[in-house]
Amino acid sequence: MVDMITEPVRSLMGKIPFIFVATADSSGQPHMAIGEQVTVSGDSVLIFENWFCPSTLQNIECNSRIAIVVVLPDTGKGYQMLGSVFKSAETAIHDEYNQPAKTLETPQTLTRFAVKIEQILEFTSGIHSDVPIVW
Repeated sequence: MVDMITEPVRSLMGKIPFIFVATADSSGQPHMAIGEQVTVSGDSVLIFENWFCPSTLQNIECNSRIAIVVVLPDTGKGYQMLGSVFKSAETAIHDEYNQPAKTLETPQTLTRFAVKIEQILEFTSGIHSDVPIVW
């Protein structure tokens, strides 16, 4: 089996402080988020553990499709990874949620979810095609 998440992708992920995460609800309304704690598991799985906003979490409950972008800010070059969330679990809840001064509609939760990467494309502001990179 050929590694989908190759060493150049892994290396880039190790150089940047955050990764962009795009989800959409059941009607297709998009939403962007930032992932800060991301690890690679095996050859095609990314594991996120972050304090994602409720919109991101609601979206992956009704629409598991996800796009993830890793890009170097100084060059604007990187990778777009397309896949599906196949596992999600809350690992902690914000301990100040129950205080009366808070106005949050739902508690902020530390959530871990796993994404099976199905395609990786070049991501750049320059001339490019959206043909998946073949390894």
